[in-house]
Amino acid sequence: MALSPPYVSVADGRTITENVVRALAVVAGAFLFAGVFASLGAALLGVPVPLDAGSTSPALYAAVNAISFVGFVLAGVVYLQLRDDRAVVYLRKPRLADLGWAVVGVAGILLGSLVIGFVVQALSTIAEALFGVAVESGQNSIITQGRENPVLFLYMVPVALLFVGPAEELVFRGVVQGLFRRAFGVVPGVVLASLLFGFGHYLAISSGSAWTYILTASALGLVLGTVYEYTESILVPALAHGSWNAGLFVLNYYVATTSATLPG
Repeated sequence: MALSPPYVSVADGRTITENVVRALAVVAGAFLFAGVFASLGAALLGVPVPLDAGSTSPALYAAVNAISFVGFVLAGVVYLQLRDDRAVVYLRKPRLADLGWAVVGVAGILLGSLVIGFVVQALSTIAEALFGVAVESGQNSIITQGRENPVLFLYMVPVALLFVGPAEELVFRGVVQGLFRRAFGVVPGVVLASLLFGFGHYLAISSGSAWTYILTASALGLVLGTVYEYTESILVPALAHGSWNAGLFVLNYYVATTSATLPG
């Protein structure tokens, strides 16, 4: 992995502060733009806000979600253009091997999810035994609403591949991890960007324990961040991220429709 000098050594105090502030500003801008685009998209499509799968057609629900992630892309692009800092994002010509690394990324996410699930289950058992408190894993709002209307999962598959994966990876792995890498070095940059990625998913939680969902999202970020640094191409984690989310939607659709047809 060849890194240019600015990315190898830790920067001075002023540069560290500048890069951290810029990273946080990009994340804040991404969520702000996402909210604005979601509101505009909902207004154009005649969809009530906040979104409710029970009263909104799955196609329109998915369309508004897709539009909101255009705001994420805009935040990343605006930063890169205004600061003329496009070198912060690793982007190169795609290679056939990138598909293999995307598969490795998905496998790594699966393994990480299983490990986090085991840890959460163990902590839940301990907490219930000691304090009588059960810890319920956090649930994404789209998963919760999709279980009420499983067709939503199918509409979210292309949204995950074409919008969610590329948009979130541009912001969190491309810009944010790049800025943290520049400030602190590669390993701290991956860790900090992953934690911020995890906390950034707080708004997506609809039920259950928030910290379990944040922990799971952070673990996902660690895998994607590592694959990104190794391959030096933002396209690889974008494909892995989108494929993982799309796979979850397909799996949830299968479970929801199968359970609905089982007798009793």
